[in-house]
Amino acid sequence: MPPLSGAALWVRLVTIAALWGATYPLIRYLSAYLSPFAMAGLRGVLAAIVVLIFLWMRGALGSVTRQVAVASLMLGTFAGVLPNTLIPMALQRMEAAPASLVQAAGPLIITLLAGPLLPGEKPPPRMLAGVGVGFLGIALVVGSGGLGGGTAIGAALILGATCSYSISTIWMRMAPRGAASALALGQQAVSGVVSGGLAMAVDGPAILVQPAEVWVLGIFLAIFATAIPLTLFLGLATRARAADTAMVGYIQPVFATLIAATWLGEVPSWQVLAGGLVVLGGVAIVTTARGPGPASR
Repeated sequence: MPPLSGAALWVRLVTIAALWGATYPLIRYLSAYLSPFAMAGLRGVLAAIVVLIFLWMRGALGSVTRQVAVASLMLGTFAGVLPNTLIPMALQRMEAAPASLVQAAGPLIITLLAGPLLPGEKPPPRMLAGVGVGFLGIALVVGSGGLGGGTAIGAALILGATCSYSISTIWMRMAPRGAASALALGQQAVSGVVSGGLAMAVDGPAILVQPAEVWVLGIFLAIFATAIPLTLFLGLATRARAADTAMVGYIQPVFATLIAATWLGEVPSWQVLAGGLVVLGGVAIVTTARGPGPASR
C-alpha cells in the first residue's frame, strides 16, 4: 500500500494536531479547579477505558507478557504520570502558547540523550547547532515572562516533562517491549491508577466534587485530546512516511496558540511568537540532519 499523501494525509495531520493542540488550553483552564494529580489521574483512567474499548472492538488486545508489564510500568511512569503531572503544574504558572512551544523542543532533548545512550547516534555538528538554535528560542519564549518569574519555573517544569517523554522514547528504542496494543493500554492504565491513587492520597475524595463544566472538559481532555489523537497518530505512523508523520509536532503548537487566544484570551507577545519560530527552526535542523523521526507530543 503506498504511503498517504495529498489531502488524505493533510486531513489526518490537521485533525491530530488540532486535537493534541487543545491539550494545553484545556489543562490551563482546568488547572484552576483540579490538582495536577487529579488531572493526570482523570486523563489516564478515561484514556485507558477508551483505548480498551477501541482495541476490544478491533480484536486487537494483546496478551500481557512480562515484557509488556515492564514496558507498561516504564512508559506509564515516564510518558504518563510524570509529564501529565508536571504539565498542569507548569500551566498554573504560564500561559498555554509558550508552554506548547517549549514542549515542542522534544527532539532537541532526544538528540542530547541519544548520543551517550544509543550506539551510533552521536549527534554531528549540524544537529548540535540545531539544538543550540532551539534552546535559544526557548530562552526567547521564557524571557518574555521574566527569567525570575513564574514563566521561568513553568518552562523548567515543561522541560522536565519533555525530558520524561524523551527518556521513554529512548528506552523504547533500547529495550524489548512486547505487543503495541497491549502496551498502549498498559501505559494508560498505569498512569491512571498511579495518578488517581496519588490524587486520592493528596487531595482526598473532595477533589471529585466539581462543577459539571469541569467534568465535561476533563472528559473531553481525556478522550478527545488524549486517547483519540494518540490512536489516530499510531494509525498514521503505520500508513505515512516518517517525515510526514513528524509534521504533527510542527503544526500542534499553532493550534495550541490559536485555541488559547480565541478561548482563553491569551494572545502571545511577539517575543513568544519569535521564540517559537526559532524553537521550531532548531527542531527542523535537528530532524532533517538526523533523518525522519517521530513527532513529539
